[in-house]
Amino acid sequence: MPRHPTFAPLVLVLTVWVGAGAGEATMLASATPEQRKLYDEAKALILKGAQSPPKTLTESKEDYFWLWDAKLRPLAYGYEYAHDVAFIEAFVPLMESIISQRFIHPTKPEWNGWWHYQESEKGTLALVDHDAILYFVPVLNFVRAVRGDPQLQVTYSAKAEAWLKDVEVSIRAWDKRGCWHDIDDQTGWYGNITEYPDKAGNIIKNPTIFSGGTVPYNKVSALYEALALAYRVTGDNWYKVRMEKSAKFWRDHWRSDDKHIEWNYRDHFLPTDYKSGVVGQGETLTGAFIHPHSGYYSIDVTASVYLYDIGIAFTRPDMERFINTHLNFMWRQDMPPTFKNVNGTDGKNKDGYLWVKLAHFDPKIRELWKAQLDKPKRHWTWHTSVIEYLIEVSQPISWEPRFVNEVRKK
Repeated sequence: MPRHPTFAPLVLVLTVWVGAGAGEATMLASATPEQRKLYDEAKALILKGAQSPPKTLTESKEDYFWLWDAKLRPLAYGYEYAHDVAFIEAFVPLMESIISQRFIHPTKPEWNGWWHYQESEKGTLALVDHDAILYFVPVLNFVRAVRGDPQLQVTYSAKAEAWLKDVEVSIRAWDKRGCWHDIDDQTGWYGNITEYPDKAGNIIKNPTIFSGGTVPYNKVSALYEALALAYRVTGDNWYKVRMEKSAKFWRDHWRSDDKHIEWNYRDHFLPTDYKSGVVGQGETLTGAFIHPHSGYYSIDVTASVYLYDIGIAFTRPDMERFINTHLNFMWRQDMPPTFKNVNGTDGKNKDGYLWVKLAHFDPKIRELWKAQLDKPKRHWTWHTSVIEYLIEVSQPISWEPRFVNEVRKK
């Protein structure tokens, strides 16, 4: 299964690159001396990380996707915060390296993708969140950066628009693979692939127990970042409908009391999930449970905030329920903060994960985030979290959705 987000005990924050036109102020310009010092240190680490040798798919395990994310994501944050072209100059060759490793099917482009990493030979196959973090999200962020800055357009416009066109096709390729299911007029969700291309291009059956089964929530939550960005970039209502339907499926499976809200790792809805072949009858192949990897739940919450910020599916009461769960039910009331899992048990990572995206709404979350950053022992992706934090605190605490007005008008 995929690893946790790119750093612990923090969770990745969904964000975007925003180009700065001539004369526009940057977030860095209003930074305090302490914040500028943090930025300078983080920038050096980000650019150093971008210079390390690229990962090669065929020589890598599934962590290929998460290690690439650890290179690409801080470049996005760095550019958004400071509009320093050095971040984009580092990004483009990395993205070109990724694209060069993509399997291209000779006759069926819907099967183009990053299929053949080492563990794929053992039945661990490409998943929708792999494409999202490796390709969809980085490219969509790059497109926004280029479109927002006339100087970047001179060098990168053609490349950005070509990549955008392919990303749009590639997002929809998961439908052509039979993975999207409309449950009713208002609800839908993703299933896993039932077949995939081998190295010769033959379409063969998925031999695992996951074949055709329900995709866990955290994997679709990773896709939400791409869907939300694509909606903002294109204004295409297809993305809006897809987010609304799938978010409803997730929300319909929440469980809550007066202390907290929780949900399973996955909830089954397909005949292929069941040993009997009939929905709701007998045992499932994969189980419905609270996952001990508590970082998966932070990905879900982060995605909900992203949808909130474009006015889709989630409301202020939802965010208040998340905040109450996190601060009054999961937090152990210690400093630096540590957290239980979403159901109040000790997760596999004993320190847990701070739901940092809720810092959009709550000052206490910001305080706890800073306390984590100030810990003497730094995580290997400390620099990523620093830039995420600086972006967040450059904006006021507010219940206003941040990006509703940025959705492109068609």
